Amino acid sequence: MTLGYRIRFYLLALLLLVGISLILFRLFVVQIDRYEEFAAKVPGTSEVKVRIPGVRGLIRDRKGKVLVENIARYEMQFNLKEISDNYNVLIKEENSAIRKKNKTSSTNISLKEAPLTFFEYVDGSGIKRKRKEKDMVTIVSESVLPYLARLGLYKEFHSGDLQRHWRTHGGLVAYTYRDDLTFEEYALAAEHSLDIPGVSVIARPMRKYIYGALASHILGFVRQPDIKKVPAEERRQWNYYVPDDFGGDGIEETMNSSLRGRPGERVMLRDEKGRIVDSKDEFGRVLGELSYDEAKPGSDVWLTIDLRYQYIVEKALRKVGRGAAVVVAPRTYQRGSDGEQDTVYAGDILAMASVPSYDPNKFIPSISEEDWNAYLNNDNDPLINRALKDHAPGSTFKIPVALSGMLGGIENKFYECAGGARYGPKVFMKCWALSKGYTHGSISARGAIKTSCNGFFYRYGNASGIDNILKVSSSMGLGKSSGIPLNNEDSGFIPNPKWKIAQGLGRWGDADTALVSIGQGATEATPLQMAMVAATTANGGDYYKPRLIHKTVGLSGEKMSPSKLMHRLTEIGIPQEKIEICKSGMWDVVNEVKGTAKRARSEVVELSGKTGTAQTGRKRPEGGNETNAWFISFAPYDNPKLAVCVMVENAKSGGGVCAPIVKRIIDEITLLEDYNKDLALSKVEESEGNFDFVELVSFDDDPTDGFVSDSDGDDGTSVAATPAPDPNNSSRKLLLMPTVKKAPDTRGSVKSKTVKKRIGILERRRRGR
Repeated sequence: MTLGYRIRFYLLALLLLVGISLILFRLFVVQIDRYEEFAAKVPGTSEVKVRIPGVRGLIRDRKGKVLVENIARYEMQFNLKEISDNYNVLIKEENSAIRKKNKTSSTNISLKEAPLTFFEYVDGSGIKRKRKEKDMVTIVSESVLPYLARLGLYKEFHSGDLQRHWRTHGGLVAYTYRDDLTFEEYALAAEHSLDIPGVSVIARPMRKYIYGALASHILGFVRQPDIKKVPAEERRQWNYYVPDDFGGDGIEETMNSSLRGRPGERVMLRDEKGRIVDSKDEFGRVLGELSYDEAKPGSDVWLTIDLRYQYIVEKALRKVGRGAAVVVAPRTYQRGSDGEQDTVYAGDILAMASVPSYDPNKFIPSISEEDWNAYLNNDNDPLINRALKDHAPGSTFKIPVALSGMLGGIENKFYECAGGARYGPKVFMKCWALSKGYTHGSISARGAIKTSCNGFFYRYGNASGIDNILKVSSSMGLGKSSGIPLNNEDSGFIPNPKWKIAQGLGRWGDADTALVSIGQGATEATPLQMAMVAATTANGGDYYKPRLIHKTVGLSGEKMSPSKLMHRLTEIGIPQEKIEICKSGMWDVVNEVKGTAKRARSEVVELSGKTGTAQTGRKRPEGGNETNAWFISFAPYDNPKLAVCVMVENAKSGGGVCAPIVKRIIDEITLLEDYNKDLALSKVEESEGNFDFVELVSFDDDPTDGFVSDSDGDDGTSVAATPAPDPNNSSRKLLLMPTVKKAPDTRGSVKSKTVKKRIGILERRRRGR
């Protein structure tokens, strides 16, 4: 080997050695010295925290039978921030491909940019302005929906909602694209993992109202939360914030804090490509699940209502288009066999129904615009709980008036009917008997209750005085809300001298007291209040606070809601022997020949009651005002167990319409308890209601139809006075805000060309472009 060749060999070896040394040095710098700096620039795995909503507690009747349960609901959700980030990556890839394809071309290259849209808003000065924002509808339509369409999981949506969700929540709260996945669709999505960053499927509890429309005005419904009210710092704790449903009406709303469960948390592993690692090992464990904290259920709420009683009441009330019925316990007693004893407490609401009604299942998970508008546009107002709405009680109010006279010791005094009473030269207030061609003559309180004589009560009420009427009314729970845990309860109203002056209507006079004494004019009470009037009379004068919550049972134990005695008529000067006069008069109403509720006479149990009919401000199509009919009752006479009120709108009379319904309710409940039967229950369909005039109610299988009379006389049409305000006018309508699912718009419909076009692009990519 020559010297020159050796020198060249050594130089080459030296250069190789220097080069390798430089490479090793560079590797040292990158891999060791500046590792953290470069590692931060390389996408890696990360943790994803998913909030698991708490499980709502069940709602049960007093015996533990489930009224509202939870079933699985399958949802598909979008994390719009992740979808947006992934879309930006796709744009870069497409632009890179465009540049590579056109690198030799001298023409201008058109590169793709993230789509933008303009959002119009009004600033603090009231000026309309426009603001740029990402067009998430286009981004989702191009990058996500085609994949879903290929799997058969695409469904039309409302694009405005999606864009608004992005504007309001960004990536903090996932957007629910579908809340109606079938189990098969859920399984398909989970099996394919969708392979799309930002898309996930979850299973969460969904409310089911087992018996449909039964007790809908008591139970209410749940709705999806207003995320704006959730503190931002709470939402930032999770990458996927899955909120809890919360009560939108009824017990679901008022007992929400008890029913609501504690949320759980699932921590998942996300790989370098932004996908959730959901592969499983040989034991079926999810490899990417780093931790799992199970959600805890809320407390079960036990109501005082008896499911069987409620079912009986709902079925009986379907005989009319608009009305309400309430069943309460007048005293505390034990019922059931030795093995299943149940203590019923005084004041317990055993059933409460209102027609028309609605099906709360339509609100779960969200109600369609079509169904919601149908409820809102129904003039029968199916969303209103008529059992808690006040109306003029008519002659049923004569019971508190009769008791008020006992404060002054005039209960045995006789007054003339005289066909009515004159107050001043222009006002003559008639008794209904005058229009029939006769008068009731001289009668006492017991006889006036039986015949519902207006002429007697005009004079008796004035002899008692408005102050005594107000005192007794207050002691029986009238003129104030009961305080049960249901919203939108009216307080009722008893007119008084101070109110009349405040209204600029002048001084109080005898005609005003006379009008109050027959439950007309501005006098108003709810069916629940009048049921409590019947209960207080039946038990000898004790007014108990109505009770709807029996107890709550949760992980922390059981909490009872005790019965509470509020007032005693004996303590304000009405002894029980005087109250017995009212009870006897109510027995006569049903069981005596000239009683106004002969159609309530029963062969099963001894009923007592009081009829009533009152004019309203609603006009009938055929002319004149509608009349609301009432009947309050208790049974049996001795040791009463049930007190009932039924009110029916646009009905002829309490005796001809309401009394048969009350009789049906009490008879069936009594037979149920006497023979310790169980009732075959089924789903109750919602009642749409109607404006039909109800002249008479009868049940085909009622063996006592022989007691039917042409009229009970107490028809509420004989009083020449200003009618009470219409309880159904628009200002009184119940305002609910459920979660309404909007119908798909143009951009979110299947007609959109964006989705179809993108599917073609994706298919070409799969074939190698």
